[in-house]
Amino acid sequence: MFKKEPHYLQYREFAFADSASVSELEVLSRLSTRIDVKEGSVLMREGAFGNEVLLLVQGQLLIERDGELIASASPGAVVGERAVILNEPRGATVRVAKDSTILAMTRSEFNTLLAECPSIARNILEEALSRAAS
Repeated sequence: MFKKEPHYLQYREFAFADSASVSELEVLSRLSTRIDVKEGSVLMREGAFGNEVLLLVQGQLLIERDGELIASASPGAVVGERAVILNEPRGATVRVAKDSTILAMTRSEFNTLLAECPSIARNILEEALSRAAS
């Protein structure tokens, strides 16, 4: 009989967790809430206070600033981290382009992830810094 692998091992295929240990993936799974979201849903609003970080597992998100599309996010993307890390208002609106699955973390959960999972923290922070530079 085949042994089923824990669902969180699939997160290794994403850039934010590609070098994560099994224990880090377990922490990610414990700290995050997996949510299915419907097409058209607004997950974050530009200018609003940011208290959560989202990791896209499946689907597609649209990133808008001043009502204009500036980017799209595909599986493996992390959104909302800048507002949480810097304690500033959201810089963009995030809308669901097609039915998607996300991992959601509160500010507290995200800070715990950064403290307990150094390889995931490094990947997320590197991505955030590279987006800020462009």
